[in-house]
Amino acid sequence: MAIFFTSPLVYLIILYFSISILLLTASPTLVLNLVHSNQIYSLQSPHVSHIKEASVERLDYLKAKTTGDIIAHLSPNVPIIPQAFLVNISIGSPPVTQLLHMDTGSDLLWLQCRPCINCYAQSLPIFDPSRSYTHRNESCRTSQYSMPSLRFNAKTRSCEYSMRYMDGTGSKGILAREMLMFNTIYDESSSAALHDVVFGCGHDNYGEPLVGTGILGLGYGEFSLVHRFGTKFSYCFGSLDDPSYPHNVLVLGDDGANILGDTTPLEIYNGFYYVTIEAISVDGIILPIDPWVFNRNHQTGLGGTIMDTGISLTSLVEEAYKPLKNKIEEVFEGRFTAADVNQDDMIKVECYNGNLERDLVESGFPIVTFHFSDGAELSLDVKSVFMKLSPNVFCLAVTPGNINSIGATAQQSYNIGYDLEAKKISFERIDCGVLFDY
Repeated sequence: MAIFFTSPLVYLIILYFSISILLLTASPTLVLNLVHSNQIYSLQSPHVSHIKEASVERLDYLKAKTTGDIIAHLSPNVPIIPQAFLVNISIGSPPVTQLLHMDTGSDLLWLQCRPCINCYAQSLPIFDPSRSYTHRNESCRTSQYSMPSLRFNAKTRSCEYSMRYMDGTGSKGILAREMLMFNTIYDESSSAALHDVVFGCGHDNYGEPLVGTGILGLGYGEFSLVHRFGTKFSYCFGSLDDPSYPHNVLVLGDDGANILGDTTPLEIYNGFYYVTIEAISVDGIILPIDPWVFNRNHQTGLGGTIMDTGISLTSLVEEAYKPLKNKIEEVFEGRFTAADVNQDDMIKVECYNGNLERDLVESGFPIVTFHFSDGAELSLDVKSVFMKLSPNVFCLAVTPGNINSIGATAQQSYNIGYDLEAKKISFERIDCGVLFDY
């Protein structure tokens, strides 16, 4: 059946998108600025109970997913400052701007869509697929540990997805394909388009609002955007204390990804990116931690250490957390008393009475180092180990949990490069601004 366009505007839009797609296909690399969530949202200082809640839910999700329990997921909501890095995209034809939470612990790109059964408030327009001429539904396909859960609806002839989280939040909707547009870092008017991107169009979104308008999943699952650009990607975070830092960047594509510095083996399991910690040191002194606590059990899927930008905090199992906490408090030499902050049960965030800048940054605090297999290291300075709760209270940005995960706070001031074909991940401490000629 022939389709005729009588509107010159429609013709120009189609021509514009076609040219963009060809440019992106010819050079499949995207270099995107990451937006610090504090640039977008005016938030109060984080309540420590929110820190606990986000951490518990995230760790329950990670544990559930690693064991294949796709019913119990975690909400990617991270109600803590610093919160998240967002990717500015536009979806559909004509394009509608969205801000998606970059998350290496999730696979699917999803966002809120009209018509809304339940949608929480967002400052940007909610995407309406009925107004996009490039929108089409995706067929259902699933694997043993499918993320998200999929179900074919014979009545509507659509593939319905469901993301159900541990904290009672979630998203349900239609699995679909759309055109995405990205603004590159080189020129405000420079953009690239990618067609037929599989995403979740969420019509029933319930629970607490997300940071941003949805999730950009960079995990290894089959729906991850990573696979559209080859086998390499990288990102570089500056200081999470500085929302105005302009050089936070995400690079997708084999030709552009920055694989720099020391490398360590990368294990991919159930969509997650695992690294092997061999030791943790404080000021060069190796802590008394048995290395087995960092190993993944290949029979049960439990254990190991996950790279996770979906949450700010780092988590360690009790056998690793306790020696680290004890050493930190030994370094304190009794200078800081425990802060009386409002916490409930499940997870304990250690907080102290003191001024982070004056007492730790200016006075100095030893480097905490994660030592990986093959000699790679991730060195954490004061602001990668602690977070400011209020002018006179700071908290440890490492929590005890049922799984080891390295969050965004520990990854700041580093370029992290993923080579999925070589099964390597690289760490390079760097000012992100030197990576590109802006």
